[in-house]
Amino acid sequence: MTVRRMLALGGCALLVSTGSYAQTLSDADYCQELASLVRMYQRGNSPNAATAAALNACDTGNFGVAIPRLEEILTGRKIPLPPRS
Repeated sequence: MTVRRMLALGGCALLVSTGSYAQTLSDADYCQELASLVRMYQRGNSPNAATAAALNACDTGNFGVAIPRLEEILTGRKIPLPPRS
């Protein structure tokens, strides 16, 4: 390969990798990540009514209700939140 071609390919790879880090998660994806963490840390225990309602809100697309509640549940348990980007 020529030096010019190698530099061009390296630049393309850099742009592609940088672009993927710059993207933020959609509300749906972020909500599902939060819900997965809550479910994982419950370890098969039945959720209380508030947690069940937040998980249901996430599953039905009511992200405005679900995300703050799920974040509150996780931070209350001192579980770090996943990054949005």
